[in-house]
Amino acid sequence: MRTRSLACLIAAALSAVAYVSALAATVGEDDTDVLLVDAKVVETGDQHISVIARTGVEHVIAIDAADTRVTLKGERVELKSLRVGDIVTVDLDAQNPLKFARRIVIGEQAGSTVASARH
Repeated sequence: MRTRSLACLIAAALSAVAYVSALAATVGEDDTDVLLVDAKVVETGDQHISVIARTGVEHVIAIDAADTRVTLKGERVELKSLRVGDIVTVDLDAQNPLKFARRIVIGEQAGSTVASARH
């Protein structure tokens, strides 16, 4: 009986540790009215991009090469570096009545993974 109680106590403790670890892993930035975090680019154009937010909602966002700042790995890059499939964080202009991107941070380039073959 004592062994069974000890086993139940250990199982409960392990479950609590796993729950807290999973909860800590999900804590991060959330989407707001002026910020889209970890959105996937599904279309790019000269004047707009379309992204799918983590919630599954598609957003069409106006862009401008002169006013939209695009960064990759902390360095500013040209707007044409943005590709379909990129995971981005988009900072929208709160003062603009349209959804206009002030800043786009590219998190990972689609197709930029290089496989390594060892013989």
